Amino acid sequence: MPEQTPGQDSGASVYLPYGASGGGGEGGDYVFTDLDELGAIITDLEALTEEIRNDGRGLNQATELATPPAEDSMSTGQASAYVASLNKAKTHNDAMAAYAQSQLDKLKAARTSYAETDAGATARLQAIDGADQ
Repeated sequence: MPEQTPGQDSGASVYLPYGASGGGGEGGDYVFTDLDELGAIITDLEALTEEIRNDGRGLNQATELATPPAEDSMSTGQASAYVASLNKAKTHNDAMAAYAQSQLDKLKAARTSYAETDAGATARLQAIDGADQ
């Protein structure tokens, strides 16, 4: 469901997945309410990344199997055009896989950081509780 980006004057809305409140790129931050939510997002992104890689393997296989049905110029030209199109698709697929992996790495780092912060906060609160008794 699209959400309006704060301060946006154009009237356009931006979809922010899973309740994230910002972008994962430079200068942006994702904000999650708990580690379970973040873990679920990581699991989903891992599955998506694998699907992208599987698509890439399919593109590679299609490229290897592309042969002209005959040796005339029309057949070889069409096969060449098909391979060129598959190569462009593979380039795009590689870029999507790299982007997905980059986002996955950021989310895993965030999960580690959140877990360490939560553990530290828990220890401080337990120390306070112990001091009051």
